[in-house]
Amino acid sequence: MVLAKKSETHGWPIARLLPALMVGLVFVSIVPVIGVAWLAAQSNLDASSLQRAELTIDLIERRLEAHLRPVQSQLTYLSEAIARGEIDFDDREQWRIFALGTLAAVPQTVGFVVLPTEGEPTRFVRADRTMRPEQRHNIRDADALLARARTMDGPGWGEPVWSFVVGEPILPIIVPMRVRGEFRGVIGAAIGTTDLSRFLKEIELTGERTPFILAGRDQVLAHPKLAKTLNGEARAQTRLVTLDEVGDPVLAAVWAPDPNPLSWDRTDARIEGHWNWVGERSFAWIRRNVEAYAPAELIVGYHEAGRESAWARWIVRGILIAGGVLMVLTGIAAIYLGRRLAEPILALAGAAGAVERLDLENVPALPRSRVREISRANHAFERMARGLKLSATYLPRALVARLTAQQGSLPVNEDRAVTILFSDLEGYTAYSRDRPAAETAAYLNELLSRIGPAIESSGGTIDKYIGDGLMAFWGAPDTVPDHARIACQGALAVAKEVETFNIERRARGLHACRMRIGLHTGTVLVGNIGFAGRVDYTAIGEAVNVASRLEQFGRRAPREGEVTIVASASCRAAAGDGFAWAILDGAPADVAAASALPLAALRTTATVH
Repeated sequence: MVLAKKSETHGWPIARLLPALMVGLVFVSIVPVIGVAWLAAQSNLDASSLQRAELTIDLIERRLEAHLRPVQSQLTYLSEAIARGEIDFDDREQWRIFALGTLAAVPQTVGFVVLPTEGEPTRFVRADRTMRPEQRHNIRDADALLARARTMDGPGWGEPVWSFVVGEPILPIIVPMRVRGEFRGVIGAAIGTTDLSRFLKEIELTGERTPFILAGRDQVLAHPKLAKTLNGEARAQTRLVTLDEVGDPVLAAVWAPDPNPLSWDRTDARIEGHWNWVGERSFAWIRRNVEAYAPAELIVGYHEAGRESAWARWIVRGILIAGGVLMVLTGIAAIYLGRRLAEPILALAGAAGAVERLDLENVPALPRSRVREISRANHAFERMARGLKLSATYLPRALVARLTAQQGSLPVNEDRAVTILFSDLEGYTAYSRDRPAAETAAYLNELLSRIGPAIESSGGTIDKYIGDGLMAFWGAPDTVPDHARIACQGALAVAKEVETFNIERRARGLHACRMRIGLHTGTVLVGNIGFAGRVDYTAIGEAVNVASRLEQFGRRAPREGEVTIVASASCRAAAGDGFAWAILDGAPADVAAASALPLAALRTTATVH
């Protein structure tokens, strides 16, 4: 068996490496694209969400400004006209005419109050278009208004209140009156807010977006539900409604604990917001504090159902989900393709392993591949394997396998003690004389197919075939300390095969030849004999000649069974106990001198221990 070196088994299996590399390349290629796409989508979503929120809040704030600023402009003009003497502050008729003109210019103004420092106040109400005197004590916080106005240089806003006179929430504004630098009093205007609620009703998207204007954190100044009915009747109210009273449960939950802040990438965002759960649904509240009407704490904003933003955010998440699914599918496809590409390489590696073991009869057929280079490599390997199989017919395969196990380097020529076997068939020449060559060759090949494996399975090396005989040896190229004992066991195994073979042939009525075997243990030169283009690994020396002469001496030895095995004294001594020997006399002088008498015949019927 050929054992692979550790360096040859180091590394990743290609069946794992190729899919892993393909999956890795796919992931490295796709992940940045998905990441950039997700970041871009997320940024676009945040930008569009912020832009939409700011546009909505700006729309509400501009409408609030368009509702309040004209009144402020009119009162500013009035203050300046009085200061220039164009309007007589003490002429009530002139005031009535001016009030009518002002109310016509700014219909959101529901009434005026003139509060002089001396004299009685005067009230003008849009409902009846009359101007009537009022008692000072009927004006809420009259003294406080005068005290505040003394310190003011222009219009100033008040806190939103409910007006019993006009029956709706109002936002008051006051302007100090000065005649030739002398403070003479205050003019106040009441701005109705029902129109604001009507406007919010118009921009409301029922079930999705509901705008609002808050007075502080707890009171509602304008809301779609606070708009007047179609017939012009006001809702039955006596004060500003609270969050819980407006009839909007989502708005009532705006300040619920544990809010979830909404964040935007831009640091200059002019709005703020959060989201939270109301029942089993999520809602977002977007708002902005309007500080232009202090001390009134006005908050403009809107709330919307979470599903509106959830759909857009699911689109963004869909990029990640789709990207993840794409990566998984691509990974599976890469693994599949990697394994398919690895199959012909694995098949080639398996076939190469069979060639390495010199198991040339069992080299598997290589599958066809659509990859041109792999297909060419498979064809080249198959041609190489067929050539090796033909070449191996003429080579001692066991020897090549052992040399391959020694990393394929050519062995060094050296003197080594080995046990050599020579065999020959008795009467084969006469048998083959009158028979066709094919018949005699078939007989010889069939016999050698029995004894060859017996020699190789015992560790012997078949050096060469010599006509109807062969030469083999034990102890090289592998160093085997007890090569003589193993060689004797191998010779007995050969004898058993020959005996079985001959019995089978005679039973079929065919001729069978006895065999003679010579065994000798001695020192020979083993190594490479030949030239660079054609080298044989063989053994040469006198011990080889002795083994050959011992086989010839077997002609004179007593005939016992189908095989006669003659061994030298050196072989018998090196083999040790466990064999049955018969001492032989009368050897020729050359054989006796070389083999160190006495010779012995190895009984083929003996039991090997």
